[in-house]
Amino acid sequence: MTLSNTPSDRTLARRQQVLDAAAECFRRRGFHAASMAEIAKTAGMSPGHIYNLFENKDDIIAAIVERDCEEVLGRIAEFQQGGALLEQMLARTEEAIDEHSEVAEAALQLEVLAEASRNPKLAAVVQRSEALVNQKAQELIRQSLGEHADQLPPDEIRGRALLLGALFNGLTVLGVRYPAMPQQTAAMAPVMRRVLQVLMAP
Repeated sequence: MTLSNTPSDRTLARRQQVLDAAAECFRRRGFHAASMAEIAKTAGMSPGHIYNLFENKDDIIAAIVERDCEEVLGRIAEFQQGGALLEQMLARTEEAIDEHSEVAEAALQLEVLAEASRNPKLAAVVQRSEALVNQKAQELIRQSLGEHADQLPPDEIRGRALLLGALFNGLTVLGVRYPAMPQQTAAMAPVMRRVLQVLMAP
């Protein structure tokens, strides 16, 4: 009999439980101040159980980055399957602004980036995830442009995808720097739609 190395549903659920607890602790206390004991208590399990699932905090935060990347890739895939890409994005502009400028999530993202600037192993995970998202964003832009995509050089598509990422990543930073962001969605949405039309339309 051959034993599968695929984690069981229970193991996957427990991993997600730890990641959710760790994300909460990192948002509240910061990466270094949050201890494994605190993460274990928040997750409702023993530290020993967590060490059976993750090697250390670096391993946990890398898994959070990979999970977030999978979520972003999944959202892009939903747009690609739904048709009328630009119309979908324009219709969800307010939702996207609110989501990317949410302070608690922004705090976690900035904590990850700060740690990645000091930790080569985590930096590699973050950079790999960003590369995957950028590649998927390029596919999204090409699909939105349709036959016009062939008229543009690859660097133009790549540049548009990078700028699209910078736009939403910038909202995350602004959510922390500018506390009044939640009240500015209505003012920003029309401008954001015009920018998206430049990036996504022929």
